[in-house]
Amino acid sequence: MTVPAGSPLAPSVILGEGDGERAEGFNAALVRAGLPPAHVLDYARFAEAPDRLAGLFPEGCGVLRLESPGGSLRIRRALLRLAGADEEAGSDAGTRLRPDHAVQSGLAAAIRLARRILPPGVAMTHDAAAVALLYDKRACHDAMRAAGLPVPRALPPVDDFEALRAAMRAAGLSRVFVKPRYGSGAAGIVALAVAGNDIVALSCAEHAPGDGTLHHTHRLRRLRGPQAVALVDAILAQDTHVERWVPKAAIGGRPCDLRVLVVAGEPAHIVLRLADGPITNLDLGGRRADAEVLRALAPPAAWEAMLADCRRFAARLPGNLHVAFDVALTVGLRRHVFFEANAFGDLIRRVAFAGHDPYGWQVACLPAWIAGRRSLGLAA
Repeated sequence: MTVPAGSPLAPSVILGEGDGERAEGFNAALVRAGLPPAHVLDYARFAEAPDRLAGLFPEGCGVLRLESPGGSLRIRRALLRLAGADEEAGSDAGTRLRPDHAVQSGLAAAIRLARRILPPGVAMTHDAAAVALLYDKRACHDAMRAAGLPVPRALPPVDDFEALRAAMRAAGLSRVFVKPRYGSGAAGIVALAVAGNDIVALSCAEHAPGDGTLHHTHRLRRLRGPQAVALVDAILAQDTHVERWVPKAAIGGRPCDLRVLVVAGEPAHIVLRLADGPITNLDLGGRRADAEVLRALAPPAAWEAMLADCRRFAARLPGNLHVAFDVALTVGLRRHVFFEANAFGDLIRRVAFAGHDPYGWQVACLPAWIAGRRSLGLAA
């Protein structure tokens, strides 16, 4: 294999959860571009001996790709140590829902540590401050609102269901989303509807009343009455973000939203997600569809306004090669609303842009992105 002369991507290293679909996808893209595959280092091994990372760049140049740490107990404990927090007992890290501020603090600490020990000629695909912002749903919501992006109305933090019901009543809302402040993949999210004494919660979280633990079951359930209240109480006891449940546009009677991947400042891969209810995550029963179906129905100005807002917020995160947005057109298809932004939301299957999958497009964009940051005097 011939490595393109002077490529800033050689060598490449992936700091993530280890070998898996994400690493395989990025390495396949490197090979297609005529580059050697990246060395994969997981966060736990990095935390054990951080200096080994610098040793993977013997010439003082190359690129470090940051990935999601995943949910393994071993990596979770390593990140907790980096955050200076107590380690957790048990072996259910893949399903148990916990307040994750310490883990996200550990992830940001790992990224900052990597930047400190790497030679200045090594580019990094993510910035620690940006990753910390994107993992914090409350802070990210506030940042998007401050940037002028349309977001659902947020309610003040509360600790139990009765306080939430009072806040909903004061805001004139009967339906809200309750979200763990730190988390991903809809784990712990509740779509809550309250009409008098009729209380309905849709969630993939399961509450174990005996010991009070919460688990992510990967299947949606509908709870009513006391069961719904107990689940919401358990989630609110952890750190949460609560926002208005905004009705999404529907196709064929199914609510839909979009995952929009912005790479090097420009929207690229877009997936339309359809569901039978308000939670559209593909691993929870949502169905993928061609985004052109929705684009064809929407006024062109509405679609372009949504893409312009994606560009505008991504521009506020210049240290991240990519950012992925969860955004929907509302009923009537003339307005859009942003729900979340994701630091590691590029695992998007069976979608192409300019002939590339998401990893191939990032490999294609990286050289110019790195050169642009260095021309502005920014750390790559």
